[in-house]
Amino acid sequence: MKRQAKLNIILFLVFIFGLSAVNLLGAKSQTVSQLEQRAIQQRPAFTIDRFFEGKFTREYDNFFADNFAFRTSLVQVGTDMKQLKGMPVGDTASIVVQGGDNMAVNMNATGEATEAGATAASSTTSKYLILNDRAFTLFAYSPSAAEKYAEALNRFKSSVDPKVRVYSLLAPTSIEFLDNEKYKQMSDSQKVAFDHLNELLDPSIGRVDAYGALNEHRSEYIYFRTDHHWTALGAYYAYTKFMDTIGDKPVPLDRYESGEIEGFLGTAYKGTLNVDLKSNPDTITYYTPFVDNTYTMYTSKGKAAVKKVVDPNYAKRGNGFYAVFLGGDYPWGEIKTSNKNGKRIAVVKDSYANAFVPYLLPHFEKVYYLDPRHMNENMLDFVKREKITDVLFLNNSTVARNDGIAKLLNEKMDLGK
Repeated sequence: MKRQAKLNIILFLVFIFGLSAVNLLGAKSQTVSQLEQRAIQQRPAFTIDRFFEGKFTREYDNFFADNFAFRTSLVQVGTDMKQLKGMPVGDTASIVVQGGDNMAVNMNATGEATEAGATAASSTTSKYLILNDRAFTLFAYSPSAAEKYAEALNRFKSSVDPKVRVYSLLAPTSIEFLDNEKYKQMSDSQKVAFDHLNELLDPSIGRVDAYGALNEHRSEYIYFRTDHHWTALGAYYAYTKFMDTIGDKPVPLDRYESGEIEGFLGTAYKGTLNVDLKSNPDTITYYTPFVDNTYTMYTSKGKAAVKKVVDPNYAKRGNGFYAVFLGGDYPWGEIKTSNKNGKRIAVVKDSYANAFVPYLLPHFEKVYYLDPRHMNENMLDFVKREKITDVLFLNNSTVARNDGIAKLLNEKMDLGK
């Protein structure tokens, strides 16, 4: 082997081992990635049990990846190169296929859920349409998934006390209200999907027409540009329809004190790192509850923590700005209000309900939410034990796209049997 070749190999090995030493010995864990707006994996605690269970090595692998030397600079370069991943479909539009489902969540070390890729509940691929400064998640209708979701709700209704009122609210996603027929045709109709699903529901289950409410306000800022959720304004319009369904009057929005959080880059940005989205971040407007309340959330390990229902400070703690509502996703939570009307509602939900739940406080004595993705208790037993009077199933259109939530609902009705 020539001397120059040997020298090149030696220099390469020195670089590799040197970089590894920097990472292993000198890397300091950040708390939050400002570029990606997500929490950074912290150095895991070592125990013999966690080592042999494989938890320590998995978490350390994630820690190493998140704290790699020069990581921020490399991610910044990747942000620009990521644009090459899109397949152009027009002058100002592109399609980006991203592994993992933006409707899924992972649990962090504290038992709190953060939206960061696929889980066992949902492992499909997300396909984004990026049009100008806005991202849309394309919808692919699965009649069998819709049927399984309806069957799960019907099973729940037939299993609880007949006096418990049960409702279904299906939340459409932003692609449904895209005012561009050329690109909208790339996504299946959520209205058709919802109509089919609603036809399959037990007649005694109340249908909340959130679709109609949002369609009436489609020109307003009811969905984020860089995130798959609706805004608090969109959630409010859905809430007004729920009030109509239960025969109550919605509280005017101007009754609430509001605030804003600027610079929000949501799940669509995190999934694509698109520069056009980065250049046009969203603003989160939040509405603070005026009803006296005590909110307690519970982790998957059963630990309780008192929080605020709406708090802009939660947006600064690495869980994503959307955590301003309820502090993020948790297995379940209880909100005790100052009302004394005996009405107790349980919202069986995905993260779309986070911005919706705060509006329920003026109407119920207690407001519970249950996330079937993470709770470890039988839902039927919970409803009976807490003397729930009303149950609202609130999920976005993913329930008509894959059957993950339907399976989880059935599992949570079978726990302990």
